[in-house]
Amino acid sequence: MDNACKAFRLRALMTLGIYAITMVVSLLIIEKLPIHQWKFAVAVLPAIPALYFVRVFLQFLGSRDELQRQIMLHALAFAFTGTAILTLTFGFLQNVGLPTPNWVWVWPLMGTLWMVGGALATRKYQ
Repeated sequence: MDNACKAFRLRALMTLGIYAITMVVSLLIIEKLPIHQWKFAVAVLPAIPALYFVRVFLQFLGSRDELQRQIMLHALAFAFTGTAILTLTFGFLQNVGLPTPNWVWVWPLMGTLWMVGGALATRKYQ
């Protein structure tokens, strides 16, 4: 693993950690706040580290060679289509009584599928 990959993993894990902490803190604060405009501002606070993650990822992607970019494309395509299929299927199952999930879980689903797709794509090119 090269230095750019190590740096990306560290920055990504730190960003995701900050995202998780921000999400938990915002949920705790929202419970305590009376209904007013601050609830909306507090509710979107976790979006800040999520937006920073986009920057971290794009910088990492720019540092990769053509094969590594191809692997990333395959991984992201796997995550995108897998998330679409799973969320649509769950949506259809709601018609027969499954509960409505919280939208917060779509992003972790896509991230997990991205990692699986990355492992599969890397294996394909070895």
